[in-house]
Amino acid sequence: MPVPRPVLQRFAARLVALLPRLSRGITQRDLETIGALTLPQMWALEHLLDHGPCTMCTLAAEMRLQGSTATGLVDQLERCGLVARSRGREDRRVVRVALTARGRQRLEKVRRQRRASLMQGFEKHSAAERANFLKSVEKLVLEFAKQAQPSAAGRKDTL
Repeated sequence: MPVPRPVLQRFAARLVALLPRLSRGITQRDLETIGALTLPQMWALEHLLDHGPCTMCTLAAEMRLQGSTATGLVDQLERCGLVARSRGREDRRVVRVALTARGRQRLEKVRRQRRASLMQGFEKHSAAERANFLKSVEKLVLEFAKQAQPSAAGRKDTL
């Protein structure tokens, strides 16, 4: 039986209001670990950790950024020693970006802190509540991934 639209609208409105607060709650403790990194910089580091080195074009596309914006972002990360750039051998115009050991260590430290924060936040929830929460989030992530596939299919990483 489908959920009535007004009920779904109220649910979505409440979730939209809560998600930024949830995100702030999770990342509030990250400030010591992250230092002066911005959220887009963190997202770039997370993409590189999860997917490995990629071209600047791919990174920009994955983050939904203009090339010049991604370049500025990577410039800042490179100055901090968190990423390194390299040029393609066959086509010097192709610039690849990779996480450095320092970048990996910093991001892994942030992820450890986030896990600790989430453990503390969920310690009073039952195992069933935690399982239901994860199931819902995983289902939502899969649905968003399906919706995003047509736009991602047109992109190709240039070597």
